[in-house]
Amino acid sequence: MRIAGTTVLVLATLIAGPAQADCLEDIKTILASSLTSGPYAMDMTSVSGGFSVTAEVVPPSAMHSKNVVAGTTSEMTVLDGKAWSDAGTGRGWTALPDSVAAAAMAGFQAADIMLDSITAVECLGTQTIDGRDLLAFRYEMTMSAVATKSTMYADPATRLPVIVETQSDVGGKSTDTRAVYRYDPTIKIVAPAL
Repeated sequence: MRIAGTTVLVLATLIAGPAQADCLEDIKTILASSLTSGPYAMDMTSVSGGFSVTAEVVPPSAMHSKNVVAGTTSEMTVLDGKAWSDAGTGRGWTALPDSVAAAAMAGFQAADIMLDSITAVECLGTQTIDGRDLLAFRYEMTMSAVATKSTMYADPATRLPVIVETQSDVGGKSTDTRAVYRYDPTIKIVAPAL
């Protein structure tokens, strides 16, 4: 009986090794595709209700985001290396240093670093979420001292993320968010009127 148990454990380990590598590659491929697949909109909310972010993104150089935190709305637009902000103070849009635009879009340039930091991967198969059959994955990553645990649901046809639920830990404080993605080639980003 002990030999049979050991044999099953060895076989499970041999099978899980390649399966886990394939799962990691699936996750990396889906996330990388999302950064280059064209214009998309994202709506992210804090599970506890503390904030929300809506964004339209045209990778790799343009985005418009609207953040609502504690009832205050602020916006940022980045387009071709320039950035503008409306802090929600009633003063309207102001130009920001070019370094802000570079920092805002840095995630697209750091994609390889982000993808290489993925650990603890799990392929969860197909799950029905919000009435849709989606591919489900779990993974963890740490970047810039932010540790995250995410569950990603991807469209099986396009292999693009549809929903990403994330728990982030920064300095001992945990935040749970849910981001919903919509891919739309008609999204355009324009500079705000100053």
